[in-house]
Amino acid sequence: MTLLERLKVETRPAHDRIESAMKLDRRIASRDEYRNLLARFYGFHGAWERSASAVAPDRIVFESRCKTRLLIRDLLALGLAEDEIIRLPQCDPLMPLPNSAAVLGSMYVVEGSTLGGAVIAREVERNLGFDGQTGCAYFRSYGRDVAVMWRRFGAMLLQASSPETDDAIVAAAQETFRVMHNWLCEAP
Repeated sequence: MTLLERLKVETRPAHDRIESAMKLDRRIASRDEYRNLLARFYGFHGAWERSASAVAPDRIVFESRCKTRLLIRDLLALGLAEDEIIRLPQCDPLMPLPNSAAVLGSMYVVEGSTLGGAVIAREVERNLGFDGQTGCAYFRSYGRDVAVMWRRFGAMLLQASSPETDDAIVAAAQETFRVMHNWLCEAP
């Protein structure tokens, strides 16, 4: 079993749990609920990106995949001021990311969510009328390149795969799902 296959199998319960608990239909049904959802994603990504960037295996690749700037753009488009965005709560406690293997496992979750983001973007546009310029840049993150970006990330994971790193990568992915669930689904 490849590392990608193992990640898919071993994180499936956590993926299903967060997908079920998100109550996405309610959270993209109104402008206020949607803005609150983006604020929670901002709190997760802001904290996660600061923590992960210090030990990311390839800083240029990592930074090209960061989503906080897209969330800021969306929140500004939805009426928040920059000083309000800066004061939004940040995800705490965040999972420890002690090394590049942990970052790769965590990135598996974050990058995987971009695949679902393309579907969510269509629903946001249908329900609320927002596009990449008016409040849906985060969910459109890579635009038409979402599948290409996922394949490139998968190749990066497979290249990093080894008997010494795979357990750490899988454990970090599972922990990221747990933290993300607590932050996004247990939020007010």
